[in-house]
Amino acid sequence: MEKFWLSIIIPCNNGARWLIAALRRSVEQNAPYISASGAICSRVLKPPLTSNGLALLLAHSHPTKHVTAIRKLLIPSLRLLVTTGLLWALSTRVDLSHVKEVVDHVSLPLLAAGAAALLATSPFAALRWHIVLAAGTTSPGPWTLLKIVLVGLFFNQVLPSGVGGDAVRAWRCHRLGIGVAAAIRSLVLDRVSGYVVMVVLFAAGLPVLLHILPDVRQRYGVVLLLGAALCGLLALFLIDYLPGGLLRFRLVAELAGLSREGRRLFGRPARAGALTGLSVATVGLTIVASMLVAESLGVDLSFFRWVVIIPPVTLIQLVPVSLAGWGVRELGFVVVLAGFGIPAEAALAASLLFGMCMIVVGLPGGLLWLTGWDIASPTAASNGRVAAQADP
Repeated sequence: MEKFWLSIIIPCNNGARWLIAALRRSVEQNAPYISASGAICSRVLKPPLTSNGLALLLAHSHPTKHVTAIRKLLIPSLRLLVTTGLLWALSTRVDLSHVKEVVDHVSLPLLAAGAAALLATSPFAALRWHIVLAAGTTSPGPWTLLKIVLVGLFFNQVLPSGVGGDAVRAWRCHRLGIGVAAAIRSLVLDRVSGYVVMVVLFAAGLPVLLHILPDVRQRYGVVLLLGAALCGLLALFLIDYLPGGLLRFRLVAELAGLSREGRRLFGRPARAGALTGLSVATVGLTIVASMLVAESLGVDLSFFRWVVIIPPVTLIQLVPVSLAGWGVRELGFVVVLAGFGIPAEAALAASLLFGMCMIVVGLPGGLLWLTGWDIASPTAASNGRVAAQADP
């Protein structure tokens, strides 16, 4: 069993390392330009204050700084270990021959429809990011941002961190002339816009989850997950109200600035409504995609049940312990779907196919990155093709 899962995971990890090395070579060819941007990064946001994916990108983007071999291998290796361990633990509790039998009877039209629904989230995500970015600086436009979103989807699947795609998105924005700090803030607030809708749906579906989950530890787990999500959102919007003594610390000061920016972003009803509507569309299409992928395997659940299932499974993937959420997502699918009477084999097969659809959807982004088409017009932002000044 272990060899079976390792044969799937290890090539993915090797591919991620190759892509990081290729990105580093590309960066070193533009050393003078990047040295200046690296100085900006170090002043605006130190790598320890960022996510693992962004810290890795910033470390590789400076040609004179080389991380040690231990640091380069430790975090990906630990995540590989967690991912392999979770998949191996699931494989010991399900009949893999039954999983294969379920996959063999997959409906390809429904599976393709699920992948199309996932791809359809990208335009909505790009337009939402455009609104967030334009509220504080100049936006290169929804079309350019759509290409960068697709590149981010690709890197979310091949980099060891689930937010590695966001790091690449920030870097591509910077290549278009947008400040690093503005790009990072826009990505965080864009993420928050989507997670607000996800947390609201999670809270609305909590009574159902508490009713269907048989194990008291699972019920405690979903309550804690929702509590952590709510606390995180509240802290993001209120952290600048902390005492002035705490605001002297760099990390707290950066988060306080983000808090003020977030309240200003959602302070206008029209803009807040547009962001909420786009987030609802993005989350709704993700739920539809999950439902279609599951239905392609014969898992018949209503849309409203998937509204209950997807939010906790999505939010638990934010915990940065596995490779791009693999293993954690499968565990979430198996646990939650079991409460609705779905066999573990079908739940595991649905999660694996959903992950494969994510990889397929990310492939166009890989081509865009290799050709550089997403930033083919680096002067678009400075020419003001789509511009908006910061709100007073």
